[in-house]
Order: sequence, then structure tokens, then C-alpha cells
Amino acid sequence: MALADAQTLAIRKLLSRSAYDSTISPGPPLPSSHPSPALLAKLHLECASLYSSARALASTKSSSSSGDSGGVTPSLRHYLSDNGSLNAALAHKWLGVDAGENGGASKAGIAVAFLGWSRSELEALQDSAKHHLDIGIHVNAADKSKSKDKKDARGKMKEVVQRELESVKSFWGYYKKMNDSLHFEKVPSVGELANVVPEGRAAVAVKPFIPPAPAFGPGSVEYLRRKAEEVSVGEATPAGGETEGAKEERPTYAGAGSYF
Repeated sequence: MALADAQTLAIRKLLSRSAYDSTISPGPPLPSSHPSPALLAKLHLECASLYSSARALASTKSSSSSGDSGGVTPSLRHYLSDNGSLNAALAHKWLGVDAGENGGASKAGIAVAFLGWSRSELEALQDSAKHHLDIGIHVNAADKSKSKDKKDARGKMKEVVQRELESVKSFWGYYKKMNDSLHFEKVPSVGELANVVPEGRAAVAVKPFIPPAPAFGPGSVEYLRRKAEEVSVGEATPAGGETEGAKEERPTYAGAGSYF
């Protein structure tokens, strides 16, 4: 989920430069400042995959937990599901825009098909949001703040879906009109489109986490040095007891060897 959220922020940053131009002139053609729609599609596909994986893990955790304390809350599952669906729809949107803007006349039908797919997904997500936004919310005095946060988050999701749906309808209407009047290309089915959807792409390569060395205690430099000294002293000590040198080297200050 953290990777998916980070990727979403990377997409927003990528779009920030063209946000003003897109607001002034929404719909086709794309402004020159706009990033590659093919790249945006691949980034959204990766987000959808990450949210889907997180949703599957959350479902597994919920089904294997005994009691509410160990499970995953419904609001988190809805968050993962909604964002996965939203990113899948946006990926199809940008695949359609890429075909319409850069594919020429031969890709006109594909552009209409991808945008129609995206439109149906966004409309389904909009209907789903209306259905489950208020399910299971029973507010008492202690839960008012938490409930308000949930409603705010759901309200923002509704706004995003509505805004993207309007954008998709704008592109879809434009490309459909062009195809119906000029290009007359076949509009493929969703099943045919699924075979040409590319692989997702991560915005930044994931680096493995390397934990830092502890400053004290097991694993620290001082701890390892003391262990090495103990081993060397033990090897040099006769069977009858400690050597005189080992007794002199043993630290005698208060708190020696103790870690807090």
C-alpha cells in the first residue's frame, strides 16, 4: 500500500506542470506540456497492481484473524479496492488517449474502445461508492472524529471519480465523433483490448532496506569487539583459571558491560 501511495504521488508530481494548461483547455488535443500518456498508463497499471496485491493480503489477514482486534477494517479494504479500480480505469483512459493522440487513423477504434472501457469502470466505481460509503457507520460520541475523517476521504474519492469521468467523456466523445465521421475503424471489445494492455512500470526502482548498525547492544561495534576479546581471552586462559593479563584488562568502572 505504501508503494502504491508513493507511486500515486509520483504521478501527481509528473502531471503538476501540465495541470494549469489542462484546466484552461480540457480534453483533446493534449497540451505540449503534458507528459506521455503511454507513460502515465504504465504508471497507473503498476499502481493498480500494487493496490490489488495489498487488497488480497488484507483479505487474507481478515479471514485468518479471530476477532475484530486482529483484522483489517472495512474502510481500509474499501480504500485499497477503490484505488485499485480507479488506477485501472485511469490506465485505460491514458491508453485510449495515447492511441487517439499518437496512433493515427488506424488506432481510432482502439482509442474509442479504451476510453469506453475506462468510462464504464469509472461509472461502476461511482455507483459502488454511493452504495457503500455510509454502510456500517454508527457514530457515537467517541467515534465522531474518526467518522468525519472517513467521510472526508470518501468525499475526496467521489470528487476524483467525478472529475476523471468528465475528462474521459470529453476524450471519448471527441474520438468517437472522429472515428464515426472520418476513420471508420472497428471498435474492439474489452476482451480484445485486454490482450494488448502493456505491463506496468514503477516510477522509482525499489531498493532493499538495509537496517543501520545499532549504536549499542547486540550487533553494535562495541558489542562485537567485547565478544571478540572474550573469545581471545578464553583461548589464552589455562585450564586452571584466568591469566594475569586478562585480569588487568577487565574493565572495573561502574556500569561496565551494562547497556540501558
